[in-house]
Amino acid sequence: EGIWHEWMFELDSMGGVGDLAARRGRKVDGSVDCELVKYAWDRLLDAAGVRILHHAWAADVMKEQGHLCGVVLETVAGRIAVAARRVIDCTGDGLIGAMAGVGWEQGDGVSRCAMALTKPFRLGNARMPADFPSQAYDDKIDADFARAMENHEFTDPIITSGRILRYIKAWTRPLARRPELLVGGPSRILNVDPLDPWQLSEAERAARRQIEQVRDYYLKYCPGCENAYFMESSNHIGVRSTRRLHGIARVGREEAFGLVKSPLSIAKSSWHIDVWPADSHTKDADRSPEGWLDRVIKEGDYFDIPYGCIVADGVDNLLMAGRCISADHWAQSSLRIQQTCQSTGQAAGVAAALSLKYDVPPRELDPAAVTGQLARDRAAVKRFV
Repeated sequence: EGIWHEWMFELDSMGGVGDLAARRGRKVDGSVDCELVKYAWDRLLDAAGVRILHHAWAADVMKEQGHLCGVVLETVAGRIAVAARRVIDCTGDGLIGAMAGVGWEQGDGVSRCAMALTKPFRLGNARMPADFPSQAYDDKIDADFARAMENHEFTDPIITSGRILRYIKAWTRPLARRPELLVGGPSRILNVDPLDPWQLSEAERAARRQIEQVRDYYLKYCPGCENAYFMESSNHIGVRSTRRLHGIARVGREEAFGLVKSPLSIAKSSWHIDVWPADSHTKDADRSPEGWLDRVIKEGDYFDIPYGCIVADGVDNLLMAGRCISADHWAQSSLRIQQTCQSTGQAAGVAAALSLKYDVPPRELDPAAVTGQLARDRAAVKRFV
């Protein structure tokens, strides 16, 4: 809702949105040009008068008597302090909240490694085959795979397990309006604690080694990639879950699985329960209860994220947005996607502004003021789809 539509209109005006297709009822499938995404956000931020500081890393926080009053950043000029009456942690890793002393949790209840990590890549000069999709296409894919395995051409488990076939048979939708570009994403790096810098660094390198083999398999055995070339891999390995900060409310498995609604909702989550196993290259990621996706996709159902999930517990003046909000492992696996992160981000911004307007800390702010303002703001935005 809200800001996502504004962003999509801006991106579409630059030619950065591919053809959108409704699939299985209400589910919309499509793609965006990841390079133009940067420029679309620059335009929106400039229009809103936002002052941006790039190339800055959080080093510490400034806190007085339980009140967060700013952050300390590492920059090319050294350390600088940025004072603020409200701070929003959008780091994904909950770094600001953790440094401020907010409680947090990590993992799936058994392991700190909640989910596998993924490093996508792009190929250029690829062409979707004329016979896709068809049984003949799938038969060729299977025969080529059998021959490659018989000849022991590849050793990476993403390939030898057969997982790569799921992606090639789906022939990932070409990027936006550039049909010659193809995204490959059959990557899984297992048993990594993303909060350990050494493990994260090794994961980056392991992912590049994995991509080398996956890339070669695509170029040799994916129809339409005969004349393709390797363009790039992502500049940061994809991390799905690290810290989940403690808020004054929490959304969890019961709410997510039950598609529970809340009068204090600041965002809705309708992505499936998407837990990429940290211990397997082949286990299915979808953990949605039986019938759950039918309700979500066909009926437009969802579960709500209450206001308290974005308000830090125990530290005044701190809000959070994105995948580090107050949620358990199961709910977070659904709400961590971009559209929902944008919704929680918009809500956190509105809450910060209203708490200043009424001169109360976010935890004392009337949630109805936030939900009411969000409803008005979002209703005023034309819907992209």
